[in-house]
Amino acid sequence: MAIEICSIILPGNEGAFGIGQKKIAHTLDELAPEYRTLLTEPVTATLATIGSNDVPQLTPVWVNHDANFINLNSVKGRVKDRNLNARPQVSLMLLNPKNAYHWMTIYGRVTDYIYEDDKARGHLATENIDDLAQKYLNQRPYPFRAPKGEIRALYRVKPTRILTFGAP
Repeated sequence: MAIEICSIILPGNEGAFGIGQKKIAHTLDELAPEYRTLLTEPVTATLATIGSNDVPQLTPVWVNHDANFINLNSVKGRVKDRNLNARPQVSLMLLNPKNAYHWMTIYGRVTDYIYEDDKARGHLATENIDDLAQKYLNQRPYPFRAPKGEIRALYRVKPTRILTFGAP
């Protein structure tokens, strides 16, 4: 897996807002610590998907990750789920809630869809939403499930390009 990581040049410098340093990483663990923090802390990301009308849809989402993937969670059948199944390309923006000039945008593709009704792997979607609830709400299990019929979905996003900007 190769991830292109590009630093945006800060204002006040020659070439401001252009691409500065570029590097190729093989895992998300190679992100600089100040950007990894945006993934490990409870920062709500903005997810961009493309709808059936070719119009971008923006959604606030919770994220967690491992070395190779960004993990997202939703409910089977929702607009986000339909968009991700039809057009798996995504963008995620993580904006430091304490400093809007410290952010990271991740471009990637959903490469794995895991639904709770999958007998072999469905438990992974359940575990993921519970892990996210622990991270973002300090509660386990996830407390906002619909009383009937909700099937959680885990989406594994393989990052291909990451843009970074600013410092905490």
